[in-house]
Amino acid sequence: MGRRALLSSPVVVQAVVFGAFAAPIGMLGAAWPEGRLRVDRPAAALGLLVTGYGLGRLSTSATALAILRRVSIGPATATVCVGLAGAQVVMATTRSFAVLGVAATAVGLASGTLDSLGNRYQTAVRDVRQAGLVFGAYGVGATAFPALVGITSWPVGFLAGAGAALAAAALALSPAVRWPAALAEHRGPAVAHPTAGPAVRAAAAWSLAAFALFCTVEIVTGNWAATYLEDGRGVSGRSAAFAVSGFWGGITVGRLLLGRARLGPRPLLVGAGSVAAALIVALPLVPGVIALGTLPLVGLALAPLFPTLMATTADRVGPEHAGRLGGYQLVAMNLGGTGLSALVGVAVGAWDARAVGWLAAGLALVGLPLLLRTARLVPAGRPAPRSHPVPAGRRPA
Repeated sequence: MGRRALLSSPVVVQAVVFGAFAAPIGMLGAAWPEGRLRVDRPAAALGLLVTGYGLGRLSTSATALAILRRVSIGPATATVCVGLAGAQVVMATTRSFAVLGVAATAVGLASGTLDSLGNRYQTAVRDVRQAGLVFGAYGVGATAFPALVGITSWPVGFLAGAGAALAAAALALSPAVRWPAALAEHRGPAVAHPTAGPAVRAAAAWSLAAFALFCTVEIVTGNWAATYLEDGRGVSGRSAAFAVSGFWGGITVGRLLLGRARLGPRPLLVGAGSVAAALIVALPLVPGVIALGTLPLVGLALAPLFPTLMATTADRVGPEHAGRLGGYQLVAMNLGGTGLSALVGVAVGAWDARAVGWLAAGLALVGLPLLLRTARLVPAGRPAPRSHPVPAGRRPA
């Protein structure tokens, strides 16, 4: 693919956007030891900033349809990316904790909106490989920018993140990008949605349950794995950090490799979900050193689930309901991830860090049947998606 073709590909735009909005939250945690000195706050104050970010992201995680009724996806994405850049400039320069909190919340608001718009794009094109590439790009951003801020400084990292957001805005606003025609169907006044019959409502319920109780395993594991390994299994802090890095690396690599997958969506969901559940259940049962090596494999197994489920939303409930359900699926995952992570914190306080492993295992055992039931709603004959982008201007089949 030549340079002009790359710049006109909506897949490339989406990948850059996802990499850009992954940057600030990753940098916030990685650079907080320096950042808290700038705003004269204790280490625990990071929790307030992360809460503001999380509430902001949750509140905008189902906004795509409302936005797309008023403006097309390119200008909408560009506008939000400019706001994301501005919030990061504030984070890079302020020395006020209150201002930093407002900026972190603004980052959450922008991230939730971009995530919602991006996932609406995925439910429109219905291409699992494209979804893997785009969500893999998020992992690249979540890995690269914290490393950058670690080797430079707080201001340099967030200013670089602002630059990435502006680059994403420029790409999204380019008239050369030819978005799928299906995304324009929501323009104009809101119209009554088709009535969902019992089969559609049941499919939506299974889908929401799978997002809330299995896709959230990724969030809970990412948040608590280091504490579990270091305080619950007695491994060194350095080894725990490398294992968590390997977990996110496994997710990133797995999603990028999803672009070359040969399996159809249903066997991919069944196989990857079963392997992930087996590995998670094994974590509290194996020696600590084996748990270290298992964690990256857990990430690799979890990697295909979220993008595949999102890209096959229309297969489960039909194209006319996919846009709304796509937003609700993000809400379910964010609510589940926030609530279950908090529940794990309560359990760790009441017992000890070993509770993380047992609760994660329980979550996998409860969530796997929901995932398998949801996978059955995807037609068995649905082939592995195309490896090339959807032709410009044409509605995907």
